[in-house]
Amino acid sequence: MRALSGKTVTTMSREAFVAIAANYEGVDIDVGTGDGRFVLDRARQHPERLIVGLDPVAEAMQGAANRVSRPRTRQENVLFIVSSVEQMPDELHRSCAHVFVNFPWGSLMRGLILGDPEILTPLAEIGRGGATYRIILNLRIFDDPVPIEVQELPEVTVDYVQRHLVDPYRDAGLRISGARIVPPEELSELPTTWSRRLSYRRPPPSLQIDAFHE
Repeated sequence: MRALSGKTVTTMSREAFVAIAANYEGVDIDVGTGDGRFVLDRARQHPERLIVGLDPVAEAMQGAANRVSRPRTRQENVLFIVSSVEQMPDELHRSCAHVFVNFPWGSLMRGLILGDPEILTPLAEIGRGGATYRIILNLRIFDDPVPIEVQELPEVTVDYVQRHLVDPYRDAGLRISGARIVPPEELSELPTTWSRRLSYRRPPPSLQIDAFHE
């Protein structure tokens, strides 16, 4: 497993990860964390938990990784991992109690919307039994002009989730427990850079999928 410490990417074994996690009540993960803002905020609010940020782009997380490694701003309960979902590290297998995916893009977004097992299966495999999953999708991507990357995707609604995603999520080991449109005032309080940018003029229409690991 490739972990980011300051500006350095190092290799972390399963044993090393387990030893770190043993110091906390549990492990939470933000998948596709980007600049890691959500991770830093959750780590401050839950010092008793190990908060992991996962993203394939090390440079995106570097500012947050530098911050938690400095003496004055150190946060011991933060770990950044350089990886995509498709190449999910085996070290994370069945380790996480809470899994968050905030405003995904690219293959992660497509897989969640289409119910692709290549995305859902590794995502499910990092959750412990009973682990909770919260996925927030930015629906503004379907506004005109629709980006080329999403032109072939179905528009996501609560009805779409209930009709088309319940079965593929369950096949991967995730039971969808609810889907809802996120109220603007709730979305604007979400501690992510994307929620701040998207809410600059008006909060984007967003849909939340809640699930748990069976």
